[in-house]
Amino acid sequence: MMMSRQNGERTRVMIVEQDLEFGLKLADWLATHGYHPAFISTANVATDALVGFRPQAVFVGLGCSARAARIDMFEILLLIQTICPSVPVIMIADQTSGDLKHVMFRQGVLRFLVKPVELSHIGEVLQSELTAATV
Repeated sequence: MMMSRQNGERTRVMIVEQDLEFGLKLADWLATHGYHPAFISTANVATDALVGFRPQAVFVGLGCSARAARIDMFEILLLIQTICPSVPVIMIADQTSGDLKHVMFRQGVLRFLVKPVELSHIGEVLQSELTAATV
């Protein structure tokens, strides 16, 4: 069962993002809005982080469609589905295509945002996914 904010614990949100500047900006925004963010910039530490941090939501950034980066993302999405299957996953991509969206939704991604995206909009999407996940 998910811990809620009623017992004084901040909602844990993991950010897996290769774009350092964007990842840090998002982590800062989340922290100032009452969340407990964890920012990870490489796929190889995601497993330990997922187990240790137990996020209640995960943002996954998908940069320019470099093939290696895309394979990493599939690995991460699979890890998330395996380690914390009920956690909402929100993808933030540099660009989008119908193919990519279709594949990502099959991998358990619930929402798909495309940069540039306002941090406040990201916050609204996060809140709506967290609300839906606790029902």
